[in-house]
Amino acid sequence: MLIGIIEDHQLVRDSFKKLLELQPDWKVIIEACSVTEAKLAVELEQPDIFIVDISLNGTETGLSFLSYLEESFPHIKSIVASMHDHEPYVSNALRLGALGYVSKRSASDELIDAVKAVALGKRYISEDVNFSMGSENLALTVLTNRELEALPLFSKGLNAKQVAQILEIMPKTAHVHKANIYSKLNVTTSFELLKIAIDAGVIQLDELT
Repeated sequence: MLIGIIEDHQLVRDSFKKLLELQPDWKVIIEACSVTEAKLAVELEQPDIFIVDISLNGTETGLSFLSYLEESFPHIKSIVASMHDHEPYVSNALRLGALGYVSKRSASDELIDAVKAVALGKRYISEDVNFSMGSENLALTVLTNRELEALPLFSKGLNAKQVAQILEIMPKTAHVHKANIYSKLNVTTSFELLKIAIDAGVIQLDELT
């Protein structure tokens, strides 16, 4: 597994790298201290997972880097590791593409589990993170902005090529969004997806007639 880290404290970066590389076949290939540095690095080689801090030196935060990954490299999964372990940081990070959220206070105990879960497309939020999600807001909270745009289209039965044309994205990217939507919402059929979209108010019944 190839991993990237964006964190402006070298001691934290070093400790994360040491912890992660204790796992067989895990390698940290990007160590960045700013969003600018991370963007340059990810253009050259893409890790499977990026671990992102929110508070960074410079004008851009980790949240802007999450948004960049979602738009430019949607196949790269991301985990936030931050001292900001409460709302609205958590919901904002998830909406911008993070699949995992770990408090730095428990990172030494939970980061490995988070990476393993996110690598499988599962969401992971450490227990000490203050985050609550009502079932009626499931889709709005779990999905990124781009995935929210794609959700009603896939719910109506459009294929990835059609969705790509409507959203003006590459078909490959549309396939990634579809896979992420199904994984995050834990559905396996278009009927299950349609039900969630209706329950969440993303689409109305009269749109289907």
